[in-house]
Amino acid sequence: MKLKYSFLFCLLFICTLYQAQNTFIDSLKNQLRGDDISIEQKFRAYNELTEYYRVSDQYSTAEKYIQLQLQLARRERNNAEEVKALTQQGIIKLNQSEYDKIPGIIDAANLVVQKSNDKTALLYASYLNIYYINALGETENTIRQVQKLLPLVERQPSEILLNAKLNYLLYAIYTEWNDAENATKYAKKAIELSEKSGNKNMLSSAYSALAVCYSFLHEKTGNLKDLEPVIQTCIKAVSLYYKFPGRVSSHVHAMALLNLINYYLNYPVMTPAIREDIQNNANEILTLTRHTTLNQGIQAGALGVLSNLASRDQNDALSEHYLLKAEQILLTQQPVYYHVMINVVKNLAKLYAKQKNYQKAFEYESKVAEYSNLLFDEGQAETAKRLEAQYQSRKKESELQILTEKTDRLKREKLLYIILGIIGLAGAFFMFRSYHFKLKYSIERENKLDTEKHEAEMQIKLQEEEQARLKAEQELLTLQQQKLQSEVLASHLHLLHKNKVLQRLQTQLSDADINIHQVVKGENRVDNDFEKIRFTIQELHPDFFKNIDDKAKLKLTALDLKYCAYIYLGMDTKQIANLLNVEPKSVRMTKYRLKKKFGLDETTALDTFFRGIFSE
Repeated sequence: MKLKYSFLFCLLFICTLYQAQNTFIDSLKNQLRGDDISIEQKFRAYNELTEYYRVSDQYSTAEKYIQLQLQLARRERNNAEEVKALTQQGIIKLNQSEYDKIPGIIDAANLVVQKSNDKTALLYASYLNIYYINALGETENTIRQVQKLLPLVERQPSEILLNAKLNYLLYAIYTEWNDAENATKYAKKAIELSEKSGNKNMLSSAYSALAVCYSFLHEKTGNLKDLEPVIQTCIKAVSLYYKFPGRVSSHVHAMALLNLINYYLNYPVMTPAIREDIQNNANEILTLTRHTTLNQGIQAGALGVLSNLASRDQNDALSEHYLLKAEQILLTQQPVYYHVMINVVKNLAKLYAKQKNYQKAFEYESKVAEYSNLLFDEGQAETAKRLEAQYQSRKKESELQILTEKTDRLKREKLLYIILGIIGLAGAFFMFRSYHFKLKYSIERENKLDTEKHEAEMQIKLQEEEQARLKAEQELLTLQQQKLQSEVLASHLHLLHKNKVLQRLQTQLSDADINIHQVVKGENRVDNDFEKIRFTIQELHPDFFKNIDDKAKLKLTALDLKYCAYIYLGMDTKQIANLLNVEPKSVRMTKYRLKKKFGLDETTALDTFFRGIFSE
């Protein structure tokens, strides 16, 4: 009864905070409706509303305010605010993987910068370009561009929030590289700047980022004392929602709660207090996400946690109820969030296998394979879109560089002609009487020869540039063909593995004595079928494993070689984790061990290292 009243009190408190959040948002909207506020206040309200709805994934509402901000900025000829609105628009399009719409937005922002020479507009146009190249996977170029932009941003005290976002971007890149030291440095910098900016959504995200950095040490040692800083940092992110009512969006808060819950589940022993916190936080997530959009993944995550608690209590019926509800919620979003859906149907398959309901277990194990294939296809489609965007971006850069060089050359020629003309006129003036006819003939002849020579040189130069452009395009096409070959190989391996599992499962279902739980568990042991994978890879790359073994300083296991093959094929951490049915953190640790076995430092990417082996 005490727990029931506690939950009801928490629910009432959450509703009060949600009402406070609505009050804050409504106050911003009311400011825009009023006639007694300044233009600067209107722009501030537009920026806060756009940022709030964007981080809440309510993109349609955010774009509505972006259009209103663009109209006001163009009417008032405020170039900085126009570029800010275009930057938000571009980020939303990138979050929705609409890469083809980004170049036009970037060009519009750059055109405003060129016309106005506004420093703030330049900063935001540069930030949008950085966000774009990072979305295309050009992480090293992203770091160079951020480091170039940061000194300019730091000289603009009014752009603290932009400074925080750039540091957060660096944190994200170094986290992906498992560089805990640099990731922690930039996460702390993002927290410091977010506190100064007053943006509580950004501050909550920065605290969650620091928690991820601290979790690297816990994953490495497994010590409980290393888990405590992670939990405390997550609690700081969560507490902002209660400390500053209305300033943290429900979506951001729900994400912070889900992070905290996941770290709580790492405790080796779950005390009643921890369990109560987990259950209350999961219920709070479900309450918060009723009022937001694009939240199916978060809701399913919370239901998965509640299912985990029910399973610990041996309450299979309740656990099944939560998982089925999570499946239904995920199906309401298009496209389906396959990462979470795969975990949900996988847990349902294990639950039905435990209950000896083999028909249901087979049905959901088939769904695991189906959603895994759909996730793989979605990833390949996303990769293809990124490659096309990269190609178009590089092609545009090449054309722009050629045009710039041509313009500079014409300017130099024009200047040269002016100088020569002045010299010729001066010479003709002083020598006109005595050398009139002779000088005129000599100058005309010389100019004609120079012009013909220059035209010939220009023709040769243009031919060389055209050949270089054609060569660059051919190299890009070759790169795309190599990428597609790797993707076909990866798809073949993935489908071969899944079809084999399904055939084995279907065959063994006819055996009344088979333990389907053991079959499902055995599916996760990847070493048994690696010899077939080795044969398939060596058909296309005969010297792959020999060259890999020769470069290793320590002996490589069969599983190490399989990881090397997937990394060489260009698969990222999440794709490898899904394919091998392991956690992403396990993949990251394996990558770390592989670097040690090859004697690589932390800054060297494994895929770059492998490609370097075969380009020698």
